[in-house]
Amino acid sequence: MRRTLLISSAALLLAAATAHAATPEDAIKYRKAVMSTMAGHINAITLIFTGRVEHEKFLLSHAEALAVGGEQMGVLFPAGSDVGRTEALPAIWQEPEKFAKAVEQSRLATAGLRDAIRTGDKAAIGKAMKPVADSCKGCHDRYRKEEQSM
Repeated sequence: MRRTLLISSAALLLAAATAHAATPEDAIKYRKAVMSTMAGHINAITLIFTGRVEHEKFLLSHAEALAVGGEQMGVLFPAGSDVGRTEALPAIWQEPEKFAKAVEQSRLATAGLRDAIRTGDKAAIGKAMKPVADSCKGCHDRYRKEEQSM
């Protein structure tokens, strides 16, 4: 009985450790999925805020999802995920402190937009959109390969 319990515990620990070790390909797929989702939420927020679509009741949910993406930025670029079909530039891993600052700016900007949307103050929302755009552009300019067909 004791041996069975020990083996079962070891198997669970191994399974848990394996579940956290994503392959570089899966890490890249996850990163692309989160980034694409964030782009979609930014586009939706812009369309709603500018009145091009009438879906105001979804504005906050888009902002909340965007902020969750912003919170995840720090884990989307694990070591070893710089190989394969990725648009991420080596600078991400070569200058981790600088990249961490950019990630923090993204987190703060997306959280700021979410918080502004919670207030319902259109001026505050408009003001909070610029840091999000600046954060996206800043990271993409420095840490993303030029657009190319992949």
